[in-house]
Amino acid sequence: MAITAAGVGSGLDIESIISQLMAVERQPLDALARRESEYQAQLSAYGRLNSAVSTFQDAMKDLSTLDKFRTFTSTSTDESVLTVAADSSAAAGLYAVQIDRLAQNHKQGSAEFLDTDTFGGAAGDALTLTVGADALTVDLSTAKTLAELRDAINDDAANPGVTATILHTGANTERLVLTANDSGYDARLQLSFGGAVDAATFNFATTNTDQLGATLADLTQLDAAYSVDGFALTSASNNVTGVIDGLTLQLKQVGSADLTLDRDTDKIKENVQAFVDAYNSLQGTMRNLRSDDLASDSSILGIQRQLRSVFNTPPVGLNGAFTALSQVGITTDAKSGELIYDESKMVSALDTDFAAVADLFANDDQGVAFRFDAVAETLLADGGLIDGRESGLNKLISDIQDDQVQFEARLELKERSLRSQYAALDGLLGSLNSTSQFLFQQLG
Repeated sequence: MAITAAGVGSGLDIESIISQLMAVERQPLDALARRESEYQAQLSAYGRLNSAVSTFQDAMKDLSTLDKFRTFTSTSTDESVLTVAADSSAAAGLYAVQIDRLAQNHKQGSAEFLDTDTFGGAAGDALTLTVGADALTVDLSTAKTLAELRDAINDDAANPGVTATILHTGANTERLVLTANDSGYDARLQLSFGGAVDAATFNFATTNTDQLGATLADLTQLDAAYSVDGFALTSASNNVTGVIDGLTLQLKQVGSADLTLDRDTDKIKENVQAFVDAYNSLQGTMRNLRSDDLASDSSILGIQRQLRSVFNTPPVGLNGAFTALSQVGITTDAKSGELIYDESKMVSALDTDFAAVADLFANDDQGVAFRFDAVAETLLADGGLIDGRESGLNKLISDIQDDQVQFEARLELKERSLRSQYAALDGLLGSLNSTSQFLFQQLG
């Protein structure tokens, strides 16, 4: 808007008058701005509440299912011989493992040839590679060097699981080496020929050796041989699963090692501590919000009631030794509502009845962590309490901003009207002032 200098003709301070009048007119707009600021503060508060509930829910993930309590530490007395990993289906135990032979990938190497030598060249000439039920036939009706044969094998989409490489043995000599991609007897490589090409064309021979360095004569020895607690076993892979429930054995070298699997109590203690910390953090956030931006909002009280209800409602149908968090070392401070964690009591409870502790937290439908997770999921869901409050506040803010735009437009019109009226008054008073001075001069 252009700045005008009203009051020149009359001497009145019209700019000050208009400024004061407009300040009165702007009071409703200022009130809208204050309301918008309050709503923005509440929206930010709900963002902090959402984050705190989300963090609390994340802490539940490691306690809300029974599988999360099936955590184990595994140790091998000789990790150069054997390492192990455990999943949730494992059970504590001690195992003696003896490794007699590692699994190998079958290898066959050709005789030594010049790098310019070619193979095949007549109709029907072919080399067929078979692994299990899959096979690849390489057409040699056009003669190929070993390098060209290598590329034909590696680049074919029908490759059954073989990698071909060139082994350079001299300045101009080389061998073609074929290696099965998977280890074990069932993944062994078998060769057959067509046309004028036969076994003598390449003179392929197995290059795998046993522990003494002798070439394997029995290809069943491509499988690993080992024993667990004296029971002899074989495996096509050195990565063994399914032999001991929940365990994956990684066979490293010939030798023996004792394997120990213990329940990972430390991990469970950490998960419980994370739960307590997240719960207390959530309580602190809600306490701060109630005393500040959400002081007039009843939502916080509603959430606190839901959380207390989980503590105050005993689980139904649990048959173990523990049916309340207080029995396993978690109590509630009466003043702050926060949790107090006695780790030693938790350890004692785990040693006394591990399954009962797991059930107390993670029983489907009745476990404390399971129910807390359900409360958090409801609060955070689309259309849930927090989302609903945020949507409502965003709508209020949007409406206020629309009202502000419209009110600003009306104020602009109002100011123009006032300036027009006071400009007319200024002109009239200026004219009257001139007339008065003229008459004074005439009468004088």
